[in-house]
Amino acid sequence: MKKIIFLLFVCFSLLSCSKKDKSKVIYSISNAITDSVPLIKISMKFQPDDGEITKLRFQDKAWGEEELYNSIQKMKLLNTKGTVVKNKDSNWIQITHPKGVKELHFEYFLKQDITDDEAAQNRYRPIIYKDYFHIFSHNMFMLPDHFVSETADEFDIVLDWNNFPENYTIHNSFGSEKRKQQIEDVTEEEFHSAIFVGGDFRIHKNEIENNQLVFATRGNWIPFKDSTVSDLLYRTVKAQRNFWKDHSQKYFTVTMMPFPQKEGSSFGGTGLTNSFATSVSNNDQSSIEQLRYLFNHELMHNWIGHAIKNENEEEQYWFSEGFTDYYTQKNIAKNKILKFDEENFIEEMNVTIKNLFSSPVADKPNDEITYDNFWSDRNYEKLPYYRGTVFAFLLDLRIKKDSDNKHSLDDVMRDLFTQSKKDKKLNSKMFVETVNKFTETNIDDFFKEHIIEGQLFDLKTVFSDFDLEYSSKATIFDQGFSYDKEARIVTQVDPNSEAYAAGLRADDVLGGWSIYYGNIDKEIELKVNREGTQETITYLPIKEIDLPQLLINEDNVKKINL
Repeated sequence: MKKIIFLLFVCFSLLSCSKKDKSKVIYSISNAITDSVPLIKISMKFQPDDGEITKLRFQDKAWGEEELYNSIQKMKLLNTKGTVVKNKDSNWIQITHPKGVKELHFEYFLKQDITDDEAAQNRYRPIIYKDYFHIFSHNMFMLPDHFVSETADEFDIVLDWNNFPENYTIHNSFGSEKRKQQIEDVTEEEFHSAIFVGGDFRIHKNEIENNQLVFATRGNWIPFKDSTVSDLLYRTVKAQRNFWKDHSQKYFTVTMMPFPQKEGSSFGGTGLTNSFATSVSNNDQSSIEQLRYLFNHELMHNWIGHAIKNENEEEQYWFSEGFTDYYTQKNIAKNKILKFDEENFIEEMNVTIKNLFSSPVADKPNDEITYDNFWSDRNYEKLPYYRGTVFAFLLDLRIKKDSDNKHSLDDVMRDLFTQSKKDKKLNSKMFVETVNKFTETNIDDFFKEHIIEGQLFDLKTVFSDFDLEYSSKATIFDQGFSYDKEARIVTQVDPNSEAYAAGLRADDVLGGWSIYYGNIDKEIELKVNREGTQETITYLPIKEIDLPQLLINEDNVKKINL
């Protein structure tokens, strides 16, 4: 008995020591004003690196932004002598200090370095006003470089929010309305992938299976009410967690920032630790239906793309983006979110089919989707979305038919999620083997033909095989011309297109254009410069082709059986 007590005491002591010795940073954050300019003051306390030099990580280039060091002001050591030097190229701040110092007290200020803060393109830079702030953590908190290497990426953080007014909201990826926060066992990736907001943000709280869901927003919204968005978020997260049978996340938040935009609508979102940060154009052309898609698509990435990770990003974009889009529409329809139902699902599937078959790169093999063309060419960017969605739809139908509706693609997805918990990453072999567990039809050839090789689907044969009713014609989006974006010169015009019929010709110089890609109901408007004058050419970008489209009726709804 004495031996057992002694062993327990030893184990407890070791755990206590381990906890005590773990690296910790204490941040004290407060309001400050210099020459009427609002600032965020941040003081740090932490154990320095061995020797006389300690480096702090802070990115000068991140998330498409550059010169982020412009926001750093008045850096200094508070408890010892030393020097502080910025190194933009290496993304760190170097502190030289006396050897043997047990703790460093370091202070710096953050300043908004942009004037047009509410523009969409500035959403990833620090925004600091007297009434509010909106900052991503990698732009806000410096992090001791040696903590990452010494603690296998895990350390503790203390956030102490000081001198903010009582009615000033403090909200972030790690908690809401807390003036002192303790974050344990966090990695650099987790801590530097977070959103921090404060000020006149409004907080709306919900619970799902005893887990907290918080919506935070500010400003006077034109297109929708807070309560409508909060309810949409609640229904979306609940439906998705129920589908995955995963209620493990104790806290999750979505933030939403408005920005002005005169024409059109724009939505953007970023998945982060315990959170999702959005920015939305605040005008009457934005709609709650657009937000419905944004929430459902991006939050589905918590599982597809985040939990179920790709072994090779570009190679599996057909899954991480295409299957996410498929389950976005399926999730919305099955749960009838904002009155979107099974008939709307069929309608959206028809649109995706048209987008795929009208794409100029529709039949390109999967290995032609590279990092460079995915991020630079809209056609290649959208290809894995369209191809993966249609592939997922047809695969879902195949599994249900083979198993007499005992199984569906849902079983495949949950199986992949279970495998991901064992640190397995998704690749082609893993995917095919998992699908083959649930269907009598070996999908090796089907996968190779349509995903690897990029062959278009024989939809007439496929729809007939599943006894689905369809029409044989479709009106698709057809821009009708190609052009050099940099030179703004039309390089080719299809003589059978609406663009040609409207008067557009090769070698025309474009002074401007308005194109709603994929939308056949919105006219294309082109400003064409000819012989010193500017003409306006408008036309509907449509063309009728032979392409099966599913009929929207009760029989097809029953046969698809979401």
